[in-house]
Amino acid sequence: MRHFVQNPVADQGVRVRLRVLATTDLHMNILPYDYHADRSVSGWGLSRTAQLIDEARGEADNVILVDNGDSLHGSVLGERLPNVENDLVHPMIRAMNHLNYDAMNLGNHDFDQGKHAVLKAIQGADFPVLTANAVLPEGTGIAPYALLRRQVKDDRGGVQTLTIGVIGFLPPNSLHQAQIDTTDILDAARLYIPQMKARGADVIIALAHSGLGEMVHRTDMENVLHPLSTVPGVDALIGGHTHQIFPAKGAEEDGVLNGIPAVVPGFWGSHLGVIDLSMDHHNGKWTVCDGAASLRAVSDDSGDNNSAKNSVETLFAELHAATRAAMQARVGETVQPLNNYFTLVGADSATRLVQHAMLDHARLVQDALDLPDLPLLAASAAFKSGGFGGPDYYTALRAGTMTQRSLADLYMFPNSFALVKVTGAFLRNWLERSCSIFNQVLPGQGAVQLKDDGVPGYIHESVLGLTYQVDLSQPARFSPAGALRKSDAGRLRSLRHEGRSVQDEDQFLLATTDYRVLGGGNYPIPAPEDILPVVPIEIRALLTDYVANQDRIVLDATPIWQFQPVEGASVWFRSSPKGRKVIKDYPWLRVNELTGRDARGFTCYELPL
Repeated sequence: MRHFVQNPVADQGVRVRLRVLATTDLHMNILPYDYHADRSVSGWGLSRTAQLIDEARGEADNVILVDNGDSLHGSVLGERLPNVENDLVHPMIRAMNHLNYDAMNLGNHDFDQGKHAVLKAIQGADFPVLTANAVLPEGTGIAPYALLRRQVKDDRGGVQTLTIGVIGFLPPNSLHQAQIDTTDILDAARLYIPQMKARGADVIIALAHSGLGEMVHRTDMENVLHPLSTVPGVDALIGGHTHQIFPAKGAEEDGVLNGIPAVVPGFWGSHLGVIDLSMDHHNGKWTVCDGAASLRAVSDDSGDNNSAKNSVETLFAELHAATRAAMQARVGETVQPLNNYFTLVGADSATRLVQHAMLDHARLVQDALDLPDLPLLAASAAFKSGGFGGPDYYTALRAGTMTQRSLADLYMFPNSFALVKVTGAFLRNWLERSCSIFNQVLPGQGAVQLKDDGVPGYIHESVLGLTYQVDLSQPARFSPAGALRKSDAGRLRSLRHEGRSVQDEDQFLLATTDYRVLGGGNYPIPAPEDILPVVPIEIRALLTDYVANQDRIVLDATPIWQFQPVEGASVWFRSSPKGRKVIKDYPWLRVNELTGRDARGFTCYELPL
């Protein structure tokens, strides 16, 4: 493990302190507004983060501000809406220019609308845009790294010239839909960091759109912060991609990975990462001698009168109004309420509608392309499932008119439709990955937490067209992060299609997304020849078509899956307090309310197994 050691000789010389501020996974959440619920929010939004940026800048002499990717897409703000006045530059780039960002890394979701959309978006950037492990031709305006030469104040009041190297990485094998190859993150780091040093970088900040991951590196590993922190030359590390936070209570001590200060600053502007580095100058060379990392969270009292926050909101007032208006357009009607408060226990009418729309589109594609006459299935997850998003972060639509806002609430991300030829064995492995987020529950164990709080609920998928049970008394085949634990382990029971037991050699066509087909969430990746060529269409677009073409939406509440009984056992889980009002919509669901509200506003529910 690397530790920073004070150099007593260098301490007699010049010292410079550099503060690095970082955001990640903004997903176009510029304003603190939930367009799905049509209400203001307090826990996220770049305009609220702007106050934290303003305050942190005021505390230090030498500051740079960087973003770590997945910023250009993910919110309805400005997406698929008419351009408004002065919207010649991509809205997120405008916001970052306004806040004087120094560099921006690209994430996998920044390429969701293709390479050309990215290149168009970044044209207006007043700062370098980076990715070191995406294979791009020259002349794109995207570089593997940037050398920021800055005049900085030293501790004696003098002025020094400091060359700050910033390098960016994104998850390998995540850009196939954009037809862009990638390389391994550590391979790219070992290639470019020596170049940065040779070109005069005094300090190197690594922006890795990647989570903490395992300790031991594997080729093309998705989440690599732990092994990346061991690469020589890295002085500070900023992560993202997983929508988690680091450092956090119970995590590695003091925000350090192998001696390197590191932050993972949440998502949607929920947190600002702060890394403070001290550098000494000795024998003509700057050396990092000390470092500390921390997070600052957006709070409810984030200062409505703050000038930094208000300036961002003023800048986007017109686009905000246009977005709200467009979201009110009527699309169709639903006879029943749609919600996903109990998605983790198999009761989820909201995701069921998305799956029906995917299945309907798959039928059209099957007919149009004369594809094999195989049974069709549809897989999807509930993206809004509480967690770090809080007790209001669920999909809940009333019976009646469905608007564009309703559909955006049902499916948030611009993922595209994919159709894959799969076997029964592949499906079984797929569903084993899905149910690996749950903890093991042995007979006689009461009130076991269903899943750990840090495990995202959106990893769990169900497959419409199948029925099955999940046996929590058995160990999971995969870890919650998706690493294979025991190839012979299995929780899936009674896997059936139209009442018939599914055999390993059975064949199906599975409607899913480009994100999952490429291994998103560490799901099994199908063979290239099994991925069928289809015309690209976003899930949100086919969902809109499906709802518009129905007279009225009526869904069957019969469960796709349930937990297999475990004698004398029960599980508990967190959900919204509003969930108690919809239990009656799922007559087969046996849940009991355990508490009122916990410290974060969730209600705890118990499910007997």
